[in-house]
Amino acid sequence: MTAVATTPAVCGLFLFAQVAHAGLEKYSAFVVADATAKAPPKDAIRVTYLGVNGFQFEAGDHALLVDPYFTRVGFWSAALNERIESKPDRVSEGLKYVRPHADAVLVTHAHFDHLLDVPEIARRTRARVFSGPTAIKLVRSLGVPNEKCEIVKPGTAQTIGPWRIRVFAVQHDRLFGTVPFPGRIEAQAHPPTKASDWVVGEPLAFVVEAAGKRIYIDSGGVPGSPPDPAVGRVDLAILGAALPDSRRRFAEVVRQLQPRYTLPSHQDDFFAPLDRGFNFDKLTNFPQLIYVFEKEHLPGRLILIDYFRPWTLR
Repeated sequence: MTAVATTPAVCGLFLFAQVAHAGLEKYSAFVVADATAKAPPKDAIRVTYLGVNGFQFEAGDHALLVDPYFTRVGFWSAALNERIESKPDRVSEGLKYVRPHADAVLVTHAHFDHLLDVPEIARRTRARVFSGPTAIKLVRSLGVPNEKCEIVKPGTAQTIGPWRIRVFAVQHDRLFGTVPFPGRIEAQAHPPTKASDWVVGEPLAFVVEAAGKRIYIDSGGVPGSPPDPAVGRVDLAILGAALPDSRRRFAEVVRQLQPRYTLPSHQDDFFAPLDRGFNFDKLTNFPQLIYVFEKEHLPGRLILIDYFRPWTLR
């Protein structure tokens, strides 16, 4: 058996993540969901939460995926740095809530809880994969053809179907002063086998525009490093909130983006299977975000979305 991997910060993450807080029941006032399953109107984007930092956005007949991850590698497999791999049966279950065809998969960074299932999902949905160099090298090493992969860089923009996608650089949260599974892949990648092989790479944020709406999404960040001012104001800000760094930067990001809605993401126990329902991870602290939101008189509305319960951004 391989020794516990990489850094003290990673060991700390696994130590503290074993115990999860309760689910969404006590925060029902924050949870939004559509009353019916009707298709979104032309001037709206429907948002479906897929767990961790995974989302499906729908506009008309088109779908866009961000960080879809259904395998939910177990705690001990990750903590002991054992072999991990995408589980086709769990991917199949998750894809029941996703359109059969997606225009693209956007990946914020290359950690396993964002990228592990992307090669399989891209094959099944016939989607192209857009991410930084490390993530693209990893998915190519797992058999995704070059023509289905595209490296994107901060400051660039893409138009894919109805989606206009702008790319921005961000920083990954730190744990005990260190980014978990740090590093980039500079040369051709070998197929990853252990959790530590899925290094962070080049963290990105995306602004997704369609149907007259603008969504900003990242997977976390650090205080004192707000989004690029070029992002501008958005309708929905999806902000990673897995670690303390993200909570410390929360107010400055919301204040800059001036969103109508703010959705903290990456708050669930990502070691637990999706069929157990939403439970907050031990390292998250949604009550603190509520407190900051109210104390700082932040703009817009703070919301939550449950697994696979679509909500339409109008």
